[in-house]
Amino acid sequence: MSELLFFDVDGTLITLDDRHEMPESTKEALYQAKENGHKIFINTGRVKTAIDRHLLEFGFDGLVCGCGTYIEYEGQTLFHNRLSKEQCLHYAKILRDNHFQTVFEGKDRLFIEGDYGKGGFMEYIYEYFSRNSDYPIESSSHPEFIFDKFTTVRMPDSEVRVLEQEFGKDFTVIPHSEQVYELVPKGFSKATGIQYMMEYLGASLSDCYAFGDSINDLEMLKYVPHSVAMGNSVEAVFDVAEYKTRHIKENGIREALLHYELIR
Repeated sequence: MSELLFFDVDGTLITLDDRHEMPESTKEALYQAKENGHKIFINTGRVKTAIDRHLLEFGFDGLVCGCGTYIEYEGQTLFHNRLSKEQCLHYAKILRDNHFQTVFEGKDRLFIEGDYGKGGFMEYIYEYFSRNSDYPIESSSHPEFIFDKFTTVRMPDSEVRVLEQEFGKDFTVIPHSEQVYELVPKGFSKATGIQYMMEYLGASLSDCYAFGDSINDLEMLKYVPHSVAMGNSVEAVFDVAEYKTRHIKENGIREALLHYELIR
């Protein structure tokens, strides 16, 4: 029977260093899983345009992007939740007025608002995704400004309380550090993406496996019966996962697939 395997990107499929590589052992393990009849999916907080091209070209059966806000199977869009233009402008103004630096993430385009000068988080975002996105990164003044979710950075003169006060009703606020916060519309997560795909394919929850390392992986790792924490995971991921595998650079994906006898 085909099992459904859902993989986070950063720290799970590709390394967190400057090279952002998929280890050869991971590639070989995924190819073997596919040969064994299992279906492999990217399940990421990244929107589609922010996924590295070498991943999109790898041969995944489907994509769950933007923490469940966009779902694709065999190249066909199954689901896409976008915010309205009015909402996007409203949320951008709140962040601008409160001095946050923000990456607004749409399926096809990224928009950056705030300084991305030398050495800052925004410089990294701009340089990295400028190499990967098919469309130029724009600002919130762009006529096509519309997004699915956003990631924002707290500056010395911005108040983190604003995030819960102004966005807590409509968004799940995911803190990645004391400065960086990911905001996803309520009702969407990597877990809802798995549920959608599972129901679409007529699979059972017992057929689903999730692999992750970060805070925004917690929902999917808690949702599926078979959850894998990479050896490089944050502590909260170890606390909820069924199985702890090795570090991404130490054949972690291969070891996990062997453990569950998904490959031999």
